[in-house]
Amino acid sequence: MKLEKHEIAGWIGMALLQGATMPVMLQRFLSPETATLPPLSMVLLVWAGLMMYLWRAIVQKDMLYIVSNSIGFALNSVLLALIVFPA
Repeated sequence: MKLEKHEIAGWIGMALLQGATMPVMLQRFLSPETATLPPLSMVLLVWAGLMMYLWRAIVQKDMLYIVSNSIGFALNSVLLALIVFPA
């Protein structure tokens, strides 16, 4: 399976985009007393949007978006749990 340049760019973009939640989560886990979490409304809207994108990707059988939106949905679920259930 050979990936075209635009496909490689899509996978790199997916990794960069989904990595955006990592600094906040790492800060929360490593030093919870200084962590600043995003607003609940923002995380809920992103979470809902990712769910809709995931549904569309599954129907269209688009593997890049299925993987990307699954990862994003999972990471935003963790972020949502950190906001709703603070330790």
